[in-house]
Amino acid sequence: MHWLRMKLYFLKYLFYRIFGRSYTASICGHKTKMFSRVKVFGEVAYSQFLLKRPDYCHECLAKMSVKCAWCGKPILVDDPITLYTPRKKDFKVPEYAVVYRKDPLQLVGCLRFSCADSGIDRSGFWIKPGRVYRVASPMEMALASDDVVICNDIGDISASIPFPDQD
Repeated sequence: MHWLRMKLYFLKYLFYRIFGRSYTASICGHKTKMFSRVKVFGEVAYSQFLLKRPDYCHECLAKMSVKCAWCGKPILVDDPITLYTPRKKDFKVPEYAVVYRKDPLQLVGCLRFSCADSGIDRSGFWIKPGRVYRVASPMEMALASDDVVICNDIGDISASIPFPDQD
């Protein structure tokens, strides 16, 4: 099924590359299409804008991506993230790891099935220009409530509850 999705993304990419209109990003100033294929840490990713006037081009957004501290795979802008603390005393923090907090040590990680314990650990989003946007995790929401907590889409930043310490 994954190959079929990639094939459809590739066909969409070709269509936009040939027939798509170019736009100028408002912050970086580069010309960009609405749909593009970029390489992020050696992996191919497809990116699509929902706005007619994007802030950054696809290549600049790819440069804002970071690697997961646990599996090393890319975390793209607007991806949900975890903020895990290493359990092992002899854990070596990778050079590429993004440290969210030093005491206790919290590292930015992805929410992939092979990496995160569960979706309930979603603690924020990686946003432009390359920083953590901290939101209440489903676990924190459940602990703060005496009622049922429903999270329809843990990947939707607009449906999340921002932490009060956000700037």
